[in-house]
This record gives sequence, C-alpha cells and structure tokens, in this order.
Amino acid sequence: MFERQHPCALFLHRIWALLLRHVFLYIGSWPRLVEMMYWPMINILMWGFVSLYIVQQFTNAAVVTGVFLAGVLLCEFFVRTSISMMVMYIEEVWSRNLGHLFASPLKFTDYAIGILGLSMVRIVVSVIPAIIVTKYLFGFSLFSLGWPVALYAVLLTMSGWWYGLCIVSLMLRFGLAAEWLGWMSSWLLIPLIAPYYPVSVLPHWLQIISWSLPPTYVFESMKSLTATHDLHSDYLWTALYLNIFYMAAAAFIFYRAYRGARQRGGLLQVGE
Repeated sequence: MFERQHPCALFLHRIWALLLRHVFLYIGSWPRLVEMMYWPMINILMWGFVSLYIVQQFTNAAVVTGVFLAGVLLCEFFVRTSISMMVMYIEEVWSRNLGHLFASPLKFTDYAIGILGLSMVRIVVSVIPAIIVTKYLFGFSLFSLGWPVALYAVLLTMSGWWYGLCIVSLMLRFGLAAEWLGWMSSWLLIPLIAPYYPVSVLPHWLQIISWSLPPTYVFESMKSLTATHDLHSDYLWTALYLNIFYMAAAAFIFYRAYRGARQRGGLLQVGE
C-alpha cells in the first residue's frame, strides 16, 4: 500500500518538478545563462556612461546620475520578470512540451505559480551582476537608497507578474505567431512608467495613463527619495493596491486564455 500524501505536499512536489525542469535546462545551457545577464548589463553600461557624461558636462549632476542608474536597475525588476515568464512559456512551446505538461498531474494553478517563482530565480541571475558592475564601475550602489529598495523590488516584481501573465495570455490566445507582439509588449510600458524622468514631462493624456500604472508610483518615490530623501509612502501604498487589482484581473485573463486554448486544442497544436 502506498502512503497517501497530503494535498499540500503534492502541490509542492509539482511546483518543485516544474522548477527543476527549467533549472536543469539552464544549467546545461550556458548561452541561456549569458543571455539572462547580457541585456541588463548592456543597459547599465549604456546609461552609466551617459550619466558620467552628464557629470562631466554639468555641475551638481550627481542626483541625475543616481536617478538614471537606480532607474535602470529597478526597471530591470519589472522588465525581466515579464520577459522571463514569456520566455519560459516559449521554451515549452518550442520543445513541444506544453501539451505534455497539462496532460500530467500538473494543474493550471501549479503552472501559474511555478512560472511566477521561476521568474524570481531569473531576476536574481539577471540583476545581481548588473548591481555589482554599477557599484564598482560607476561608484553607485542601489543599496545606498536604504531599506526602501526591498519595497521597490517587490512592487516592481509584482507588476512584472501581472504584466507577464497578460503577455502569456496573448500568446495562449493567438499562438506562437503572436510572439513578436509579446516582445514588443515587454517594452511597451517603459516610456509610460517614467523610470528616468518625471511624469510631468509627458503629454497630459499620457500622464493619465501613466498614473494608472503601479510602477509609475514606485519610480516617483525612488526619484523623490534620491533627490530630496522623501520616500512618499503614499505612492507605495497606491502601487500595492493597483498591483493587487491588476494581478486579479491578469489571473482571470490568463485563466480564460488557458480554458480557451484547452477547449480548441491549442495546447497541443500551438505553433506558428
């Protein structure tokens, strides 16, 4: 007789199996590891040298430099989370493994939670080298902002989660032919959330859209903290509430896209 396991234990086993599937994939493929670290490194090098130029040309530009570098690093938490979730979905499609996953005991909620957890692993691998380079090449430490950095990272990761779910839902609905839309969508919100400049520089109608997005409040708090040492905790509470709302909406959209793909056989036939 096999001992019957608790449902929570089975749930954790399924999540762990999904995690291991991707961990082994990346351990055995150094180009994938390089790709995760490459783009954050390119961004920080480009903006880092721009900030050095500003310091050389203008006096009292240290605050602008801090905003640039902190904005680039924190922006990676949002961008890399959503891109990581999209890439993990595409990996399953390319390997024709998506149908096999859902034919296994893996449930829809297991897969959703699994890709959220895996995105956090990818963020650590992607962002830590960029933080180290920023510290020793440009003399700026993200941790100089203090404990609010942890709040910024959590809130931006949450934003990346709901946005990543929306992107994956798009590809579930329209198939791998929508992959180019996924890559475009990954950077679509960056000009709107104003990571490097104040929201006030945007046209009025774009400001309305910008203030409806949680990352905008995080970056406004970061810029205020860097320039005047004022945290604006009300911004962070607003970002949290909006993240919860968008997360619930994205989970519903993701579930509907999954149900639709399953009913029409899209999980087995997904492709170009």
